[in-house]
Amino acid sequence: MKYTRKHEDEQGIATLAVVASVALITLLIVLGVSRRAVNDIQQTQARVKTEQSLSKAWAALDCAVAKIQHDGIELSNNDIAQALEQLFPCQNVAQSQLWLAPWPNSERRMWHLYATHAQQQVGVTLAKATGARRSSFVTSGSAAFYGGNTWRPVKGKKREDGLYECHSIMAGGDVMIRPRTLGENQSKSSESSKNEEEKSQNRFTVRLDGSDECAPEYKTEVSEYTVADSRDETGARLKKDVQTNVENMNLFNDYFGVPRAQWKTVKAQFERQGGTVFSTYGDPSECYEPLLNAVLSSPSSESANIKVWVEGPCDLSREQNAALKSDVPILLVVQDGILALRGGMDTFNGVIYQFNPTLTAYGFANQWGMHISETGQISCSHPNNNIQELCEMITSTVTNPDQASRVPFWFHGGFITKGAFITDVPDGHSVVYGSFQPTYSDETVQQSFKGLKQWRPLGNSYHDIKPPYEEG
Repeated sequence: MKYTRKHEDEQGIATLAVVASVALITLLIVLGVSRRAVNDIQQTQARVKTEQSLSKAWAALDCAVAKIQHDGIELSNNDIAQALEQLFPCQNVAQSQLWLAPWPNSERRMWHLYATHAQQQVGVTLAKATGARRSSFVTSGSAAFYGGNTWRPVKGKKREDGLYECHSIMAGGDVMIRPRTLGENQSKSSESSKNEEEKSQNRFTVRLDGSDECAPEYKTEVSEYTVADSRDETGARLKKDVQTNVENMNLFNDYFGVPRAQWKTVKAQFERQGGTVFSTYGDPSECYEPLLNAVLSSPSSESANIKVWVEGPCDLSREQNAALKSDVPILLVVQDGILALRGGMDTFNGVIYQFNPTLTAYGFANQWGMHISETGQISCSHPNNNIQELCEMITSTVTNPDQASRVPFWFHGGFITKGAFITDVPDGHSVVYGSFQPTYSDETVQQSFKGLKQWRPLGNSYHDIKPPYEEG
């Protein structure tokens, strides 16, 4: 009997131990599950807070980017406080803070724009327009060159053989180089005209300074009354330094950093920086004097540039060489107007940028006083005698009525430049007739656009979840 009770007691103790163990294990499981649940809740809460902070930081950054795209931002003097002042409406949006910092040792002088909230940071890289379309003459339309031309092209990539890939002309349309012929803008009976005819042999030569040379395939040479035309399928005369029918040309964005549709942003910054802005009110003779006054009154500082923005037609013609010489580079912007020169100019130092944001290419015909009948006959009638004669020169040279009606740019005479020509008139047909000596200078081009190239966010540079920006 004692043995039986003892056995039962031992069974009870064992059962109690098992029950206690099971209870302990269950408790541990419950505690583990609870701990994991708490951790999951905490992690979820942390993720929610992170997403909320990121969203608030993005809100401030998106606001700043929209402000920059609409109004631009001035970073020329590395004045961070001034730049942030321009972004004032976006400061503290969604309780976030904006920061700016220049990239160290950046050749393009890029900047980081940050927005921070709590421990989260988002940002984007800002960069200036690069002016990537680099040539002595750049046009989004077509162009024709008559007479003697001596070009100093862009010195591009240096090859292993020591020669350079040069760039003379870049066009969105066709390019033609051809001689002047007897009867174009001259009288056959005139003895002086006969002498002129002897000198009218066309010439297109390309050369670099010093001992540098363009590679043969990047060096267009035209002479002996021959014609070089991009419509010639053989491509025997135009070399690689003359690029034609270039697609997707967006010159305004290339040089100013904003789409053409935002040209008013650039114009406003032009005025803020002390540039001269005036309208010729349809009279091309009203262009020269304000331009000359701007040149004469400009400071002679190495860091300065002369900025002149003309609304409407602009005639630079004078009986003698125009007095537009300047050691300080000139940026002449001609908006919605023809650009004409009859005579000589020695030397224009800077960039001429012509564009038509509100005028179609065909609208230039009216500014020349050009009329085309239903049968295709072209006539000229303009109250300004010089423009009248220039119109007659155009119609006697550009015999295709469609092309003649789309001429925004006509130079007749001698013209020497140091800088670049940029004719941003899609479907336009620019014409140079006479002696043209363009000398490309990258330093002059960069100086001409100084302070006007807008900063824009690089599309592939947005980033988030970075360590917070260190204050002070």
